[in-house]
Amino acid sequence: MGRMEERLKKAIADTAKTTKKVVKQISDNPKSAKYIPPHRHCVVCYAPIPLDADPAHCGEQSCSETHAKRDKSRKRLNLMLYLFPGIAIMLFLSQILGLL
Repeated sequence: MGRMEERLKKAIADTAKTTKKVVKQISDNPKSAKYIPPHRHCVVCYAPIPLDADPAHCGEQSCSETHAKRDKSRKRLNLMLYLFPGIAIMLFLSQILGLL
């Protein structure tokens, strides 16, 4: 386990060094050639989009469809995660109250 921890620490340190170098190269001056304006990324294709884009996709038809499918699936999963345990608890309580 000690060797794995050492390798992990070394990998973390290397990543930190690389990140610091990249951050130093990016400029905050909009006139600089290395300036990157504030932005976010499309949740489907990861293309840069404006910060105020809502929903967070680039607007292409395929990305819009994929985002809609994922959103519908997420909502269905949330419903199931709350509804099924609620039904199970109600059935359990109805059995207990029926026995009293």
